[in-house]
Amino acid sequence: MRLERPTKLAFRHVLFSVLAAAALGASGCGRQAPAGGEGELSTGDAAERQRVQAEQQLASLGGPANAQTRALYQGEFTASGALEGLGGGEGAWELRLLEDYAQFERPGLGEDGGLAGERDYREQGLRVSAGPLIITIRAENCPLPSGEALPYSASVLFEGVSYQGCAQRGVALADRPTWAAVLSELLPAIDVCLRRVNGRSVRVTTASLLGEDQVGVRLRQGDGGRFGCVATLNGSRVVAFDPLLDSDHLYGESDPEFIRAPGNPPPAGECRTIQEVSAGAPVVLEPHASEQSPAIEQGQPAVVGWLVRRTC
Repeated sequence: MRLERPTKLAFRHVLFSVLAAAALGASGCGRQAPAGGEGELSTGDAAERQRVQAEQQLASLGGPANAQTRALYQGEFTASGALEGLGGGEGAWELRLLEDYAQFERPGLGEDGGLAGERDYREQGLRVSAGPLIITIRAENCPLPSGEALPYSASVLFEGVSYQGCAQRGVALADRPTWAAVLSELLPAIDVCLRRVNGRSVRVTTASLLGEDQVGVRLRQGDGGRFGCVATLNGSRVVAFDPLLDSDHLYGESDPEFIRAPGNPPPAGECRTIQEVSAGAPVVLEPHASEQSPAIEQGQPAVVGWLVRRTC
């Protein structure tokens, strides 16, 4: 897992879902090339173009939404569209917008996203920022090549390019990113919570954003003791720290678990994989692999920790 920048996601998911396949080739759906010339935009040009486009989009959404309109944009969304110029039914971009964060995938171009900010509900749609993404969802008929239609259209502004597609509510369980997709952004809060627990045999079972500037972290000690911690996003202080009941478990908890470096990862097993988290490429130990930590060559970034995943 790579931590090259705070919002870089490093997990692969199923790319061609039914929604993505249906949206390929849809009229008006895909990557819209920047106006005013061919070729790549410089970083400054892309940022300025994205700023202007974002302002135009926001103006087109009208004033604040009423309660009835807000209800149209509650919950999670999946969106996709085609990338122009790839042809052959390849190249569908995909967006998964959850309550806490968003994930944007483009084949061959990697994954981006980040923690989602506060949703801006407008008369004509929803807008939310997540890391480098500016996402707009509109409740309007979005036709597909099959002749059917989805109930929402979607726009993703990223690096000065507007990606257009169709959307629907819900995120398939198989495609759902885990809490660790934004581990790098939650790490300061995780660290300050870990300092409250005695002993080194401690795992983070889940962490998630609470509001704008707080993070909820759950910890499990080697003896089975569990704690719930609330800390500031920047890791400056712990707001609350309390023991958890054995019956108190959250959906998705312990899938995966995170072990903070320093130390050695547990051995991989028949139903368990270990993924090293650092600023370099991931190292996944196959089942029955050596119990030794993967060697880190001199000059490589230090290991942040390890993700432990159940596979069966």
